[in-house]
Amino acid sequence: MKIRTARALSLVSYLGLIAWAMAWIILLGDVAREHVSLWLLLFAGPLLLPLRGVLAGRDKALIWGALVSLLYLVHGGTVAWSEPTQRWLGMIEAGLSLIYLVSASYFIRWRAMAHVPR
Repeated sequence: MKIRTARALSLVSYLGLIAWAMAWIILLGDVAREHVSLWLLLFAGPLLLPLRGVLAGRDKALIWGALVSLLYLVHGGTVAWSEPTQRWLGMIEAGLSLIYLVSASYFIRWRAMAHVPR
């Protein structure tokens, strides 16, 4: 049960982080219309690299997804700290990436412990 919960939480938070990054650039941020494509590529692109493996539940992809999400944790924390008008945007980004980092770590650990012969 706890393995399925950690898996579901990691998927929801990772997909939520992708959706949040795209929504921030397209709808919520102050990005000029002629630069939206570039910002989407730079900001949401790294999250798409390990996506196939994250969806499949592969350990290496989950770890790479966690490493990539650390960048978004730092970005969200920096925005929340330095820009009062966009503080809530940064806090949501940092929260989603932190939830993914913790839940993916527990999912990998608990699944490995469940498969170890005792």
